[in-house]
Amino acid sequence: MIIFDASYLVVFLNKDPEPARDRQGNPVTRFKERVEYLASSLNSTGEQIGIPTPAMAEVLVRAGKGRAQFVSILSDRMRFQLLPFDARGAIEAAELLALIKSKHETWGTHAKVKFDIQIVATAKAEDASAIYSDDQDIEKFAKRLKIPVMRICDLPLPPPKEPPPIETGPVGEQAQLFDLTPPLLQPRPITAPEQSATPKGVPNDPKPESAKNALGSGAKTADE
Repeated sequence: MIIFDASYLVVFLNKDPEPARDRQGNPVTRFKERVEYLASSLNSTGEQIGIPTPAMAEVLVRAGKGRAQFVSILSDRMRFQLLPFDARGAIEAAELLALIKSKHETWGTHAKVKFDIQIVATAKAEDASAIYSDDQDIEKFAKRLKIPVMRICDLPLPPPKEPPPIETGPVGEQAQLFDLTPPLLQPRPITAPEQSATPKGVPNDPKPESAKNALGSGAKTADE
């Protein structure tokens, strides 16, 4: 399982999200295509995307009128698994907070730190292989627990689309000048069977005996 935080979900769910930025603050090219390609790749491999409920809450706050649609998409159990912040997450969060305090690190706003720690602690409790987040605080907290973080700038671009095959040979009116049908598939002309001119039962001699006699007598008269 991998984890999506709010920064990825906002890009994935919104049609026109704010541009993502890399670790140096530069805009990430084709950032939405990168996230969409990631989601489709995970879907094809069967890798489940875990959504911590604190991250879901952040997304729904920004959703406005699209809140019901977002809830419907994220409730698709074939692609996403909603992960509540439970007792296991609370234990991991407490350990992370103790680690942060021991290092005397600076804190952001209390609400944001609370959500970020809950997201990272949930990922740890679920033994997630990675957190996909564009939030530098989540990346910092995840490193404390040795959880890899993938920023949008780390994602590969989708491969170029294959061009359609080029048709070869004559096309349009030119095709009518060529008979492309194989000889064995060409229809053979239908011809009527030959019939004998002699009726059935009649001898092959076209001259009957009476005709022979008549010719014989006629020839004799001529000689006479």
